[in-house]
Amino acid sequence: MSPRLAALRKALSVPGPAAIAAIYALDSAGRAVTATVLALHAYSLYKQFAGNDADSYVSATYATVAIISFAITFATPLLIHRFGRNRIYAAGIGCCMIGMAALATDTVAGLGAGLVGRALSGVIGSICLILFIVDFIPRHNLVRSETLRLFASCLAWGMGPVIGVRLYQHFGIIAPALSSICMHLLLVLYFHRLGLAQPTVESTPPPRNPLTMIRRFAGQKRLRLSWLIVFGRSAWWSMFFTYPALYLQDHGVDESWAGWLVGIGNLLLGIAPLVRIVAQRLGIRMPIVGSFWLGGGITCAAVLVYGHPLVFCLLLLAAAIFIVVLDSLGNIPFMRFARPTELPQMTTVFRTYVDTAEFIPSAIYALLLTVFDFRAVFSDVIRNWLGFAPKPVFEIGGETFDTNPGGVLFT
Repeated sequence: MSPRLAALRKALSVPGPAAIAAIYALDSAGRAVTATVLALHAYSLYKQFAGNDADSYVSATYATVAIISFAITFATPLLIHRFGRNRIYAAGIGCCMIGMAALATDTVAGLGAGLVGRALSGVIGSICLILFIVDFIPRHNLVRSETLRLFASCLAWGMGPVIGVRLYQHFGIIAPALSSICMHLLLVLYFHRLGLAQPTVESTPPPRNPLTMIRRFAGQKRLRLSWLIVFGRSAWWSMFFTYPALYLQDHGVDESWAGWLVGIGNLLLGIAPLVRIVAQRLGIRMPIVGSFWLGGGITCAAVLVYGHPLVFCLLLLAAAIFIVVLDSLGNIPFMRFARPTELPQMTTVFRTYVDTAEFIPSAIYALLLTVFDFRAVFSDVIRNWLGFAPKPVFEIGGETFDTNPGGVLFT
């Protein structure tokens, strides 16, 4: 065995940046293969009885799933405290596998169960993953670890949607569902083999009232800032995974192009190492501010060419470059400033950005699409996006954060 392969094998066998990246990559592979397919399959099922209103049914379904996911989010700290994070993480993977088995039945009920199972897995997985990162990755190594994690998932998110749509076109929903189950089975085996230890810092028992956690989180300005950064990022991706596919289908474009669009957008995760180099030289404040403005501005330009699918898609891909920057750096402020003893509770509140970014936009889109075309969706994304950048994100409650590369928050 060559020295490089031996070093890689050793890195993958112990908790650290490489192992965290491998866990995330396997989970991404299982989720990416159904990312675009779910929206197309939902649209196809609803089209049978809802006709032209199928798009609003899709939005309403995603909003409902987000509400369920939001509720489960606040139960997760109690479950982790009671059963341990390793067991709960494995149970979350199991939820996704069960959901995908239900999705394979090709029914509306199966679709609902599949979306819920996938969402529960996302809730539990993202909370536990942050806990793993904070416990096993030193703070000074977070930029390297986060960019490595995204780079490792680049191929999964890049090719997964393309492969998923191809399988869906040729074999129906059962093929991408079974592919997802297989990838998550590999994840369970690797996670068991890795044998992550329990946390080194004992956390305080979570309060029974979720509002207590929310008040503690909201009372810390830096954590509010962290939440707003990732909310904006997640709202954009929520739109990108669902509505461009429906837009292309509405314009008579072959379904496979939707898979390619999402796949290429996610292949841009490959620029994460370049983001790391920039962040190490400039700090993370400047890349985050610039990416908010440029990502929102290019998405705005895409709305102006709504009637030209090719140009529209190219502009969305250009915007995705800057969203990847936010993916690479957006979690770092939270992981640096959350108190270790409150980490499970604060991670729970922090993670609500995912459900909020799916529920609020989806609920609005469901109403807009009953009257307007898909242009209303992308216009609303821009309005919400620019509402957070950059002043509300970087000046909260009159507090001014250090803008130097060596500043406390954005380095």
